[in-house]
Amino acid sequence: MFKKDQLDQTSPTQAHAAQAPSGRKQAPPPGGAAAVIGPSITVKGDVSGDEDLLILGKVQGTVNLAQHNVTIGSSGKVKADVRGKNLIIEGEVDGDLKAQEQIVLRHTARVEGSICAPRVALEDGAVFRGGIEMDSASNVVKEDRSAKGLPESGNGREKASETKSSAPAEKSTKGLSA
Repeated sequence: MFKKDQLDQTSPTQAHAAQAPSGRKQAPPPGGAAAVIGPSITVKGDVSGDEDLLILGKVQGTVNLAQHNVTIGSSGKVKADVRGKNLIIEGEVDGDLKAQEQIVLRHTARVEGSICAPRVALEDGAVFRGGIEMDSASNVVKEDRSAKGLPESGNGREKASETKSSAPAEKSTKGLSA
């Protein structure tokens, strides 16, 4: 009855994108197929991995996919700090967002927390409460490395500020001893 080439060849991610309840297609994560946390799934704890992620369910804890794209779909509810290469938010987030390249809040997004990325886009209708820090990708990565106790591959600015802060202390003690 049906020919083999007439069958629908959509992936599970594309199928979820086509069935978005808002009537608008959810943005599939850039770069193809992604792991999916479905609308009936709840995850409590830390989420990490080596592939893109689409969250349609609930996540509490942390999401750390620093080298990959994270999309929180319109049905997604996240109470976590989220780190990724690119973040696309269509659902609800209560936590800090940090991306190496870009963060996009779609018109259906509801976010409470700080945002840090070199590029930030907020669509008309997005609800956001928090602070935005737009910094170069190298500074976002450097900040992550220092928080983990790793050495920074800095540009010398740190040493210059240390020198400036110690110089006045030397002058003040010389003035007191003379």
